[in-house]
Amino acid sequence: MLSVEQGIAEELDLHLGDTLTYRAAGQQFSAPITSLRTVEWDSFRANFFVLAPPGVLDEFPVSYMSAFYLPSDQHQLLNDLVRQFPNITVFDVDAIMGQVRGIIERVTLAVEYVFVFTLLAGLMVMYAAIHSSRDERIHEAAILRTLGARRGQLLGSLLLEYVGLGLMSGLVAAVSAGMVGMVVAERIFQLEYLPGPALWFGGMLAGAVGIGVAGILGTRFVVNQPPLRTLREG
Repeated sequence: MLSVEQGIAEELDLHLGDTLTYRAAGQQFSAPITSLRTVEWDSFRANFFVLAPPGVLDEFPVSYMSAFYLPSDQHQLLNDLVRQFPNITVFDVDAIMGQVRGIIERVTLAVEYVFVFTLLAGLMVMYAAIHSSRDERIHEAAILRTLGARRGQLLGSLLLEYVGLGLMSGLVAAVSAGMVGMVVAERIFQLEYLPGPALWFGGMLAGAVGIGVAGILGTRFVVNQPPLRTLREG
C-alpha cells in the first residue's frame, strides 16, 4: 500500500513487497511497498519519500502543508504570520533558491577554471615547442623564402598550424570542463547535466583565436630573419 520514491528505495535497498514499519506518537504502523515512483526534487514541488493511500493513516496525528506566492516587498507578512501562529513552520523557497543559484554559480566557475587551466596548459606546451624547434623553423623559413615564398605565405602557414593546435586544445579544454561539470552535477548535486554544443564550439573558437594569436606573436622572428644570413650561419 506504500509508494516509495525510487532514489531512497535504491539507497536503502528497498524492493517491491518489502514491509515498512513506522512509529508515530506511540503508535505503530506497518504496510508493504506496492509501487516505486520517480520524483523531480529539483522542481521544488511538495512531495514525499513515502506515500500512503487515503484512509490508512486517519488514526495518526496529522500536519498540513501548503504553498503560496508572496511578493518580495511583503516578506514582513511572514514574520507577522509566524508571530500570530507559532505552531506554523515557514520555508522561504526564494531564499533556498538563492542558495541553490549560488552553488550552481560556484560550480560553473569551477568548470570555467578547468577550461582556462587546460587552455593555459596548451599555451605552455606550445611555447615550449616553439623554443625547442626555434632553429629548425628559422632554417626552414630561410629555405622557403630563398625558393620564392613570400612573407605573407609563411605567416599564413604558421597561422594555419597554430589555429589547428588551438582547435585541438580548445576541444580538449571543453571536454575536460564538460566532464568535470557532469561529475560535479551528478555525483554531488545529483542533477542531470549534459554539456551543449555551445561549450564545444566556444572552446574550439577560444582555443583557435588564443593559441593562433599567441603562436603568431611568438614566431614572428622566424619570418623576420634575413634568409641569406641564416643560410650562411646555418
